[in-house]
Amino acid sequence: MKAERPLTLSVAIPCRADEPGLDPMLDSLLAACRSSRLPSGCVREVLICLNGVEADCPCGPLLAVRDFCMRHEIAIQEMDLSASQERAPHKQHSAGEGLSCLVLLAGWQGKPKAMNTLWQWAQGEAVLFCDADVRVDPEAVFHLYNRLQQQQQLRLIAAREVPTLEAGKSLWSRMGALPYRFNFGNAGGRLFLIRRDALLSPMPEDLLLEDAWLTVAVGKQYVFKEMRARVFFVLPKTWRDYFAERVRMEGGKIQIRRQHPGLLAQGSIAAYSWSQFLGRIHVCEYGLVVLVLGIRCIARLWAWTLLRHTNFYALYRPFRSTKSWSSSAQ
Repeated sequence: MKAERPLTLSVAIPCRADEPGLDPMLDSLLAACRSSRLPSGCVREVLICLNGVEADCPCGPLLAVRDFCMRHEIAIQEMDLSASQERAPHKQHSAGEGLSCLVLLAGWQGKPKAMNTLWQWAQGEAVLFCDADVRVDPEAVFHLYNRLQQQQQLRLIAAREVPTLEAGKSLWSRMGALPYRFNFGNAGGRLFLIRRDALLSPMPEDLLLEDAWLTVAVGKQYVFKEMRARVFFVLPKTWRDYFAERVRMEGGKIQIRRQHPGLLAQGSIAAYSWSQFLGRIHVCEYGLVVLVLGIRCIARLWAWTLLRHTNFYALYRPFRSTKSWSSSAQ
């Protein structure tokens, strides 16, 4: 049987101007993109959208990108996305030219808008989206790429999100880690590979749950979670961040039901196998499960109440305790 032509990939990273952990993420992602198991030259470019950048004021992530490119001898180009500036063409890259990096500097804020901007500028046949505050397993990109290359009917391949529990394991981290033991069939948003023809329209810029919207917008039958591709992240460590995350998630579910009901025509976003859930929860964790479900109900009521007086995106806020990787967690 004739082998399929290797897909070309663009790596896309939405990043806030105050992101503290970009350096180690870039190193881990580059190592994964340079896996010997990937076709030579399939990863053509790295695009980073730094949003919330102040004019003429280099932020920490920008300095980190410059240092990263210098250390790895990667050509870098910086583009200021001011309101008055039209999209400027950037150099087309051929397979033999090596990896290059394009940094898009934006004064506005918002992850969905950053993802749309990256989607617009990417040149690859598929786009690898990666969050700025994670660590990527060395073979994660290969497993995502291999699955997409082998199963042509799939449109989005998501990595398995693996929570990193630090020494001490706070109650809030333990509660936050519970759902990640299971595959609910929805796309994880921290690391995923998506074909350029998978979406018919841009992502709404006020979305609270990008991964949930992507799951139903692409079509659940075309979404697959590759469990061998792992991306590591840090859970909320404080009650304030844990509850805020729950409020955002419950508000995001309400948002999709209200604003995008047509996307749910083929069923809910996630599939829950309660028999599997109960079988994999230890008896000593039953109290923890009850607490999780109770807080989830409170968060849903809280989100519903807030949405009577404000818009959806007002429920979004960064969770600072999820950005702090201690030396034991890296």
